[in-house]
Amino acid sequence: MPRNVHMDKTQLRSQLQRRRRALSASQRTQAARQIVRHALRAGLLRRYQHVGAYLPHGAEINTLPLLNRVLSLGKQTYLPMLPFGRGKKLWFNRLEAGNRWTYNRFGIAENHGRKTVRAQHLDLVFMPLVGYDDFGYRIGMGGGYYDASLAFLLQRQRWRRPYLVGVAFACQHVAGKLPHDPWDIPLNAILTEQGLHRFGRF
Repeated sequence: MPRNVHMDKTQLRSQLQRRRRALSASQRTQAARQIVRHALRAGLLRRYQHVGAYLPHGAEINTLPLLNRVLSLGKQTYLPMLPFGRGKKLWFNRLEAGNRWTYNRFGIAENHGRKTVRAQHLDLVFMPLVGYDDFGYRIGMGGGYYDASLAFLLQRQRWRRPYLVGVAFACQHVAGKLPHDPWDIPLNAILTEQGLHRFGRF
């Protein structure tokens, strides 16, 4: 592993963000539709009942068509909310009519309702990322919120819930293995406009 993992991650993050921003509007629109088709074809949206999703931000792939399809299937659907204070563990709020909306410190809309859970109570979590490799490791925005929220998975040998699916454009792929820390939580699968790829560990 490289000695300066954090510097390598910072450099990679910048390169991958440039790749993502270079995509055209038509490429983005088509990719957003294709990930829904691939998720349906793979059975992800039938198999799980409690689903964690997220709203797209900046140049991220548009997850709204995917989110709408999950809701249309009657799944209990949750969006992440940043913790109060200095904590890192995300809360997930169930999407329901009449919920209140605010913006967090990163300018991302958050849903506030009566039903709030931690990640371990979800069956499936769609996760944002900046880059992913051939082994399921991901580079996020650097906040560490998802890794902290999913740290309990490092202690489990058999039963593993939730199932973690990264959502990205195929151009965010990095061949080989990304630099990673012991606390980084690998994905179970990656969903792009090219399909769903499972990493085969679990």
